[in-house]
Amino acid sequence: MAKPLIGYIKATYRGKNVEEAVAFATKKHKERLEFTSSLSTIQKKKSDLNAVIAQGYSYYSYLRGLQARFRIAKSKAGWGVTLNPFASKVVRLQFTWTDSFNAALTFTSYDIEHEKASILYTLASVQSYIGLRIRRENAEEIKQALHAFQGAAGMLDFMETTQIPRITTPKSGDMHPKLLQLVKTTMIAQAQECVFEACLPNSKLSKAVLASVAMGAADRFKHAYDLACGFHANQWLAKCRYPWKLHLQHKMLCWQSAAYYHLSRDTMEREEWGEEIAILNKALAIIKRARALEKPMRGGGWGQAKKYVALDSNEETARNLEASVVKRLKKANEENEIMYHATVPKESTIKEIEPKVLAKPVAFAEPPADAKSPFSVLVPAKTQEMASRIKQEEKDVLANKRAHGEGKAEEIREKLQSLNLPAALEAREGKGGIPESILSRVAAIQAKGGMEHIDNMLKQVLAAQDKAWELFNATKGSLEQELRDDEKLKNDFGGRWTRAPSKELTVDFSGQLSNVEGYLKRAARADEKLSNKRKKEAESMELVLLPKTTLEQKVPQVSVEAKEPETPEATELKTDLAKLNQIIEARGKIIDLAEKKLEEQEVETLLLQDEQKGVSIEESKTTLVSQFDPYFEKLNKVDKLQQDILDAIDAKNEAWKKSVSSNPKMAARSAFFGQLNSGVEAHESLATNLVQGLRFYGDVMSEYLNPLRQQVRDFVVAREHEKKMYMDQITRAIATQTGTDAKKPQGPPGGG
Repeated sequence: MAKPLIGYIKATYRGKNVEEAVAFATKKHKERLEFTSSLSTIQKKKSDLNAVIAQGYSYYSYLRGLQARFRIAKSKAGWGVTLNPFASKVVRLQFTWTDSFNAALTFTSYDIEHEKASILYTLASVQSYIGLRIRRENAEEIKQALHAFQGAAGMLDFMETTQIPRITTPKSGDMHPKLLQLVKTTMIAQAQECVFEACLPNSKLSKAVLASVAMGAADRFKHAYDLACGFHANQWLAKCRYPWKLHLQHKMLCWQSAAYYHLSRDTMEREEWGEEIAILNKALAIIKRARALEKPMRGGGWGQAKKYVALDSNEETARNLEASVVKRLKKANEENEIMYHATVPKESTIKEIEPKVLAKPVAFAEPPADAKSPFSVLVPAKTQEMASRIKQEEKDVLANKRAHGEGKAEEIREKLQSLNLPAALEAREGKGGIPESILSRVAAIQAKGGMEHIDNMLKQVLAAQDKAWELFNATKGSLEQELRDDEKLKNDFGGRWTRAPSKELTVDFSGQLSNVEGYLKRAARADEKLSNKRKKEAESMELVLLPKTTLEQKVPQVSVEAKEPETPEATELKTDLAKLNQIIEARGKIIDLAEKKLEEQEVETLLLQDEQKGVSIEESKTTLVSQFDPYFEKLNKVDKLQQDILDAIDAKNEAWKKSVSSNPKMAARSAFFGQLNSGVEAHESLATNLVQGLRFYGDVMSEYLNPLRQQVRDFVVAREHEKKMYMDQITRAIATQTGTDAKKPQGPPGGG
């Protein structure tokens, strides 16, 4: 168990704390071995039971500490771990227990919740054994035994209601709810015996109350007996070399007889002589039924090859009770014949005694995680996960801000293109050729490969999209098939199919698939827009690829005389265009600074510090996110400035057009520059968006789809293994139940 944990600690952490944590893990592993070894010596009375209890509690605290600090896998394949792109690396621990009745059989689990349940089961067993060892010869000893049995029942109750539901992997045979109820009810029955013994010396209590308390013990033993006769309990108890069902039935009958014996004493005090005799007759009949079970209990080798204290004690109790009933019945009959001559009613007229069950399970308080362990200074897996989640959320926010900025830049380009700016201005400038600002961008596009470069990237993006959808559909298909298979098995076998439903175990998988599907659909829509833009702008994009000399020859020429000096309206318009370019650049720089801030954030450190101060995760998250507020405020100001400029640019453009002369050749020149600008912008925006598309599909494959596909595969394989195991169990159980000659099943080895 310690080896994978130590390996993880060494690989994940650094410094002196690592050495202490490794030593601590090694020590706790040895303590577990000592704890399980001490269990084999309990019945030989060589173990200090209180020390064993303390060991168990200490180890349980250690397990809770592991859960608080590390992400523990639930199976060998790891499918039981919640799929989470933010989760820290998992640790796979192996927990092995021997069978409760056959040391040659073992059960191995990778689920720490199963290990905790096994420890609880063991602690409950030790607690009950403490109760059994107490002689109960005085009030203090009775109180101690009562506390022990009720404490054991409380642990079992916690297992049944809280701990077992936490286990989503295969469980050992003795973890079945019916078996837990059987053992818990037996603990309460023994605790009720202690209650009766505590009440017995109290002279203030009426004999009728004592009868009800005794019937309470009988009631609990009857319930335990009924549970022991159930299918699952039968399978489990068949492995035990002790007649448990007969034992429980014997105890039930003894306590029923005792209840009627004490009720007869109540009727005697009320001088109802006939009633007393009838009740004593019933008590005698019941105790004789109990005594009749003693021979079968000793039969078949029970109590012969080995002395069983419980059998001897039961028989002695029954003999003493029978002797008391016979003695009092004989005297009551004699007195009635000589003095009272009371009519003895029929046994059928005797009212049943209402049971009073005063013993209850003592609520079990889970031992807290060891706060002083060396693990406490390591960053908990939960904190690592939360830090990763917060960073991812911040990263997503910044990505959205960048996308928002690109959208705003696109608004600028579309607006200017609709006004044929800056082409209309550039057409009236220069020496008649193409402005250098446009030529440099054209040269850069041609150097990258032009249309061929764009088309190759578009093919790569569409191919990546197809591959992502193929992997998504394969993953979703295999998961849906497993769900259908599980539902069919449940319908075929009904109540016998007790495996955890796949639908409950795949909630995280389904949620992750839904998220990925949303990502892929949005990406597909974006890819379609890029393809449409490529087709729409084909002519202008082809124009950009012409040689420089050819482009300049295509520029409509105007005479020198036609050229006009720059007007104030043109100057103002140019100023706004320059501001818009600065706005586009400013957004990118602001986002770059925010992303640098994100890299510098020590999220884990802040979360740990805040946790020590009692600050909630939400408050810590708010503090971290607020560090980006100055950047977001600047972006909002930039957005407002852009909107103000665009709102006024129509009027300024109209004012400029009115300030210059109308010249058809100048209009043609302006239109050519507009088409050239449109082609340049199409090349640049397509190249940028296609690079982002390739990066997106690479990320979605590596961070989401590939891990998801692998975990779904592991899950399906593990479920197939489970299915075979459950099918084998059901087949053996059916064979045993129908009385075939099939080999008697051993059942899954015990975890306690």
